[in-house]
Amino acid sequence: MTVKTVDLLAIAAHRDDVELTCGGTLAKAAKAGHRVGVLDLTQGEMGTRGDAATRAAEAERAAATLGVALRLNANMPDAHLQNDEASRKQIVEVIRRAKPRVVILPYSIGRPSRPSHRVRAGS
Repeated sequence: MTVKTVDLLAIAAHRDDVELTCGGTLAKAAKAGHRVGVLDLTQGEMGTRGDAATRAAEAERAAATLGVALRLNANMPDAHLQNDEASRKQIVEVIRRAKPRVVILPYSIGRPSRPSHRVRAGS
């Protein structure tokens, strides 16, 4: 996975999570001249509103609208995210390559109906 450096990197489980939680912050940072990146952990293939291909197209349009310079996908299994060594290593490698000054992460306790939003140590 080729990764360019960014000033700010937002990480979330699904392709629409960053837009819903911190899209305004990303747009404002991009408008101020900062290189903004997004790491989506899954393709959202378990979503009820569209398939992975539809969500990918929507994510690209959203990234362009927000001024996101880099959008990556870790291709982890939707609804089956694990807080294990292999998953953490994959995310850490992206962060090290992107070298962001700021990382935005989801709140540690997500919606109970969405397993990918509530990954805890050992889960």
